[in-house]
Amino acid sequence: MSNSEVFLPAKKVYALLQAEQQALGELARGAPLEEILVQLIDSIERQFAGNMHAALVFLNATGDRLESVAAPHLPQSYRNALNDLDWNAGQGSVGIAGAKDNAIYVTDISRTASWEKFHAWAMPHGLRAWWANPIVGAGGKHLGYFAQYYYEPKAPEPEDIETVRIVTKIMAVVMERLDSDLALRNADAQHRQIINSATDFGIISADLQGKLTSWNEGARRIFGWSEEEMIGQPVHRFFTPEDVASNRPEAEMQCALRDGYATDERWHIRKGGQRFWASGQMTPLKNDAGDAIGFVKILRDGTEWKRAERDLQFLAQASAELGGLVDPKSTLDKLAHLAVQFFADWCVVDLLQDDGTLLRLSAAHIDPEKRKLAKHLTSRFPPDPNAPHGAWNILRIGRGELVSEISEPELRASFRDPEYLAAVQELGFKSYIGAPLSAHGKVFGVVTFISADSGRIYGPADLALAEDLARRAAVAVENANLYLALQQSDYGKDIFLATLSHELRNPLAAISNGLSIIKLAGDDKIRVEQSTRIIERQVGQLTRLVDDLMDVSRIATGKIELRMERANLASILSTAIETSRPHIERGKHKLSVTLPGSPTDLIADPVRLAQVFSNLLNNAAKYTNPGGRIEVMLECRPTEFVVRVKDDGIGISSEMLTRIFSIFAQVAHPLERSQGGLGIGLSLVDGLVKMHGGRVEAFSGGPNQGSEFVVHLPKPLEENMQPKNSASDASGKDAGKSGSHRILVVDDNVDAATTVADILGILGNQVSVVHDGFAAVASVAQLKPEVVLLDIGLPGIDGYEAARRIRAQESGRQVMLIAVTGWGQDTDKRRAHDAGFDHHWVKPIDLEQLKKIPALLA
Repeated sequence: MSNSEVFLPAKKVYALLQAEQQALGELARGAPLEEILVQLIDSIERQFAGNMHAALVFLNATGDRLESVAAPHLPQSYRNALNDLDWNAGQGSVGIAGAKDNAIYVTDISRTASWEKFHAWAMPHGLRAWWANPIVGAGGKHLGYFAQYYYEPKAPEPEDIETVRIVTKIMAVVMERLDSDLALRNADAQHRQIINSATDFGIISADLQGKLTSWNEGARRIFGWSEEEMIGQPVHRFFTPEDVASNRPEAEMQCALRDGYATDERWHIRKGGQRFWASGQMTPLKNDAGDAIGFVKILRDGTEWKRAERDLQFLAQASAELGGLVDPKSTLDKLAHLAVQFFADWCVVDLLQDDGTLLRLSAAHIDPEKRKLAKHLTSRFPPDPNAPHGAWNILRIGRGELVSEISEPELRASFRDPEYLAAVQELGFKSYIGAPLSAHGKVFGVVTFISADSGRIYGPADLALAEDLARRAAVAVENANLYLALQQSDYGKDIFLATLSHELRNPLAAISNGLSIIKLAGDDKIRVEQSTRIIERQVGQLTRLVDDLMDVSRIATGKIELRMERANLASILSTAIETSRPHIERGKHKLSVTLPGSPTDLIADPVRLAQVFSNLLNNAAKYTNPGGRIEVMLECRPTEFVVRVKDDGIGISSEMLTRIFSIFAQVAHPLERSQGGLGIGLSLVDGLVKMHGGRVEAFSGGPNQGSEFVVHLPKPLEENMQPKNSASDASGKDAGKSGSHRILVVDDNVDAATTVADILGILGNQVSVVHDGFAAVASVAQLKPEVVLLDIGLPGIDGYEAARRIRAQESGRQVMLIAVTGWGQDTDKRRAHDAGFDHHWVKPIDLEQLKKIPALLA
């Protein structure tokens, strides 16, 4: 490390300068040279830590021998030995250094065998290490050497080397007192040379009134003012306005007089008005009588390390804020206001909206009036998408940008409106950093940092910090959004479970009541028929609820099967309207339908599309007050069909519009709006429309403003009108042979098994019932049925194992096995097929399915 890179503590520099001033003062009074040098050695020894003695050794008048003039703490025998050393022979520590003509550092005498004679002198006195440095006077003249002797091994630190460099300069000034006239003439100049050589420190002095009396080169470099500009000026010239207003300069001088020193670590002002951090100390200057005659102050520019410290503090505090992020917008605003306390004069956060516009989330400044001005300017002059710098440019390039010093041409290019430009010029922008907020490679916002009043000039390290902070903020925002989405999902799921309970209990209650009526009034044919119809309707409602749940699950996993065919969209709408008509009529709504005169053929699954539009119509009927209006409009466009389902009902809030198609989403809590439904209808609509290559949108003016759902379906070209992946339809098969069939029903639910067996018996079949897997295998061997309806979840062995055992026996190879289960996923179907089943039916089995058994046997 070079000397220029070593910074001594201000306290040590001040102590050395005080020692030098004291020595020169003694010279001026005519004190003996040896006495002065002894005092100087005492002062210098105190600046070195450790068990050390110093010696100032110089050449005699003839220049051929060394004389020990000042070594007050060395043993007398060793000082006598020093006086006898021969310069030309290179004897002793200083003699060796003189022969080599440079500094010598022997860190451990016992390990240095090359100077055995010196060891013989030094070791008996307990010395273990020595350093020797030349003292060079005016014109490069060798005056002597400064030697240090340690009683333990000692290697010099960079700070030690720098201290010795200053010490030898001081000694050169004092030693040239040998030529008293020359010394007196040059002492002040050499003193100023020493002070001015300390360019890393500002060394200034002032009188008791606070008027500056000296100003070194270091002060000029730090503050920017020359000596001519500052001599005679008050010390508060370089204090901040708030420090001047609080009488800080006067308080510092009073503290120095009272305590002997005053520390100063704070922001100061440079010549151009920029602020910088400096640390230092002020001490009083005294005359021979000990009276204070002024002050000396040593300052060092610590702006860079202070800013680094504050930047790290900012990053740590910002990270802590981001770690507790719950609401992205409020936390990003808080982050911006935190930045203007540490890192910038201005911090602006812009977020990209879904419609492609920029939302200015925050424009923070420590001054509330300037925040108001920024808000006013933003409302009048939104960010220019074509500006060469700024948020829009960062959104385009996807990376941060740095403008270290904002020039006038750059201002004019970025702010083209004259009024806007004038306002920005008045704000005095100096330096700029923009950092992108991005997640998964997509930029969704920009954080901008601007320096102005502070005069801070940003560099690459600041850009790296800003980008690091922006990355952390982006991750925190993404996590917070996921957390909010999870909260909303949990809330929706809770509502869904409450709704599901409600929706299941209603038909179950009706079924239970109907059964009770049949039990109590079994002889009343009319009541029995009415109860039977009620039970049929409620069972149908339960089946639809379960089907909707299964459909949503299949869409989510991509396993739903569309039966694509050439269909007519107008006819599909008519089917959906007929399906929903009871709901519409129950609410006494007015329905209007508008159809185009042109053809509306397309390739689709007509059943699923009818389900889409009936769900939308049911939704409109549910959320429209009695007597309201519902409109259905079909529009034929060149490349698509557009179906609108519009109502004048309760409407949808803007917040709800963003998640209306999410699973479990409902406009109101089921207790607030009790028309029924699981809240999965619109999710089902969205999934089915997307599977047809279309999209669905929701619009509303807000609460009580009605709503409109618009379905876009692609219009196929004529050559593509043949259906793809058409699935066979079992309903088109021959109704099958009639007559009695031997059927075995296997189910551990006795009621379910008995009711299915009764229906099959009424249809004319011979039916047997068992309730476990082992009995099923035995019954097939004994009864030799044609069909086995086999439940999967059975005691003993499950339906899969029972099927495998049935197929393994001779009597079971030709029997038709039908799996009956509550599980209907593709994996369940594959397991059933692999176990030997011919068909897979999902509970509950309705009458129409049971009627198809003869057709399956055909």
